[in-house]
Amino acid sequence: MNAHRDGPPAAGLGLARLAIPVTVIAVAALLATAAGSGRPGHGRAVGFAATVCLTGAVAGWMVTVRPALTPMGRVTASLASLSLRLFPALMALGWLQAGGTDLRAAGAADLLVIFYLAMLAAEIVRTIIMSSRESRSRPGGGDVI
Repeated sequence: MNAHRDGPPAAGLGLARLAIPVTVIAVAALLATAAGSGRPGHGRAVGFAATVCLTGAVAGWMVTVRPALTPMGRVTASLASLSLRLFPALMALGWLQAGGTDLRAAGAADLLVIFYLAMLAAEIVRTIIMSSRESRSRPGGGDVI
């Protein structure tokens, strides 16, 4: 995409990038709540894990919603987005190991890993789908080496 000629992408694409991880985390939270109902503190653990993952997803989305004009800007935005999605989950896991005894006992660390991996899998599938659509729309055909 030539950013100078084509301008920014439609707003719907940016919101779709946010809607996918939010939906995945919401579904995972509902399934985890249903599977663990009755265990003490399980609802708090689900809420904690979902909040950490949603915070990372929204922060990562905010970095990448505005298109970068240069290749260096795109790489920087991608690395920043990755960092903003990964580091809150890693810091939360570290906190759970160091001091979050009630949440750790309720299974928050396991839920945090499961939610993050579900969000990561959804992002990978979305990226594959979007890149295959872009390669089909390119005038030269498919693969770019």
